[in-house]
Amino acid sequence: MTETGVKRELTAVSPPARKGNPWLPTFGGVKLVTGIELRRRRPTGKGYVIYGILFAVVVAMCILAAIVSTDQLSSVNLELVLVMVLGVGMLIAPSLSATSINGDSSEGVLAPLQMTHLTAGDIAVGKLIASWFVSVIALAALSPFLVFGYIKSGWHLDELAITIGAILLVVLAFTAVGLAWSALSARAIASVSLAHLTTGFFAIGTLVLYAVVGGLVSDTYTSSDRYVDWTSLNETQSEALENAQMTGDYSELNPDDYTCITEEWSYSVVRTNEIAGLLLVNPVVMISETAPIVDPDTWEKDGRAAPGLFAEIHSMVAGARLGPDHDPYAMQNNGQEGGYDECANIAEQSADSYDRDAAVEAQEQEWAEDEQQWAEQEARFAEYEQKRATLDRAPWIGLGLQVVLLVGSMALVIQRLRVPYKKLRSGTRVA
Repeated sequence: MTETGVKRELTAVSPPARKGNPWLPTFGGVKLVTGIELRRRRPTGKGYVIYGILFAVVVAMCILAAIVSTDQLSSVNLELVLVMVLGVGMLIAPSLSATSINGDSSEGVLAPLQMTHLTAGDIAVGKLIASWFVSVIALAALSPFLVFGYIKSGWHLDELAITIGAILLVVLAFTAVGLAWSALSARAIASVSLAHLTTGFFAIGTLVLYAVVGGLVSDTYTSSDRYVDWTSLNETQSEALENAQMTGDYSELNPDDYTCITEEWSYSVVRTNEIAGLLLVNPVVMISETAPIVDPDTWEKDGRAAPGLFAEIHSMVAGARLGPDHDPYAMQNNGQEGGYDECANIAEQSADSYDRDAAVEAQEQEWAEDEQQWAEQEARFAEYEQKRATLDRAPWIGLGLQVVLLVGSMALVIQRLRVPYKKLRSGTRVA
């Protein structure tokens, strides 16, 4: 009984039941968490200074490139802006996401979010979008230079849209990787370091790995040359051989008077077609593979700019994809041509078999054959360069890897955010 004599019954209050899968993200929940993250993670005064300096450097480089550019079409300015957006996004966005979960946990902010009706997917995706939004801001800030570079690039609008979409996907994937490290590591400094190491591995480590693995998938060839052993000759023999080489008349030489030595040398040819995938997973290479193909012979007729940075990267990667079997530079000595034999030349043109008129005719014939061979080699080299430049683009391995990194990282993050916890790391703060 109360003081007024009226009996009140207490009823239990329970929140409404959740609908659907409680671990999947919802639109309203993701929107709410994204807004919270953007407000909580606004840069401090020092942060604005650092970001301002970084942005000023990027803008200064873009302005300098625009000043030195000519009136002719050039893709340099556009490619520079795209590389800057990729670099800024891969540097800043993972840094922010790598402290998003363990930072909130250490401050006691994460647990209250997990106790609400927000799902683990809401929290994970909201944090991902908030950190990734930095790259979108960078792209918007550099949009005037992007428009200027596009006008002078000779690119088509759909081609630019594809490349920008690929850049945003790469940044989104590595932002998710940073978020995953934040969910796995108890300390923010460890997760930030691991996020940057992961980014550095894909940006630089893949190139180093390609160079190292190349030694494991290479074929070794051996070639030999025969020369006269000049150290064994006396003064008379040396003068006679020198005169013969100068005049082309070997009739006075006796081949038995000259001692020959054989020199062997080995060289390796890497089967690059077997390891080209290591290059295709590199983010910069993948972005260059989404860029339009520029034909080095018809770019002016096609209304394009001359081949730029992305075209050169595509050409080098295409050469690796084709492998040594299509590379005339690698195939010209692969045991298909005999070595030089100075002693056989002396024996052939010595007194017993030397006919000066026949030798002159043979020499002229040899020169004609050499010129024809050189012309054929030049034609093969030109055909190979054309094939490298116009080989079909191959961004699919890189794009597939980015999707795997994104989905796998987010699945891990959602699993780590599920409550109740089954097991906690030592020293983890819940609330």
